Amino acid sequence: MPADADVTVRVQTRACLPDDAPFLRALFAAHCTHFLALGLPQPALETLLDQQYAFQQADYSRRFPNARKLIALVDEAPVGHMMIEDDGAALHLVDIAVAPSARRRGYGRALVQQVQQQASATGRRAVTLSVDPMNQAALHLYQALGFETVETHPVQWRMAWSPRSRAVKQSACSDTLSILTTTKG
Repeated sequence: MPADADVTVRVQTRACLPDDAPFLRALFAAHCTHFLALGLPQPALETLLDQQYAFQQADYSRRFPNARKLIALVDEAPVGHMMIEDDGAALHLVDIAVAPSARRRGYGRALVQQVQQQASATGRRAVTLSVDPMNQAALHLYQALGFETVETHPVQWRMAWSPRSRAVKQSACSDTLSILTTTKG
């Protein structure tokens, strides 16, 4: 989304429900385009994606058993998801994804800012995340929102943002951004 865009971005989040499984699996597949280079027949590719998705979910459940899983909604339609672990001192953005059809509209930015605002409001010392350094769009977004690289590895960079650093300008989280969290049920 262009920096000079005068658009109100309304992203709501709600807890992930069992009915969201097909959307989450499709979202995962949309971010695994690198598997297309394998040249597998479609049934084999779908099996591989199913396995990789199951491995990811099992790994997240093992490493982040208390993480909140949220669905991002725009006009009540799912556009993405995020998973946040709160260890009492910091919020860790375990996973975030926006559907390809909803990218470049400010939804990812709005979701990350929601986490930053929550960290500030609850007195957490930081928001942390890991990013593939080849994902330049995500890397630039996190840097623009004030995240700093704290550790690098060939396939993953660890980044952190501190509410005390005031790295995100007040205007970035104010008038043109409206983020609501809702619960269902």
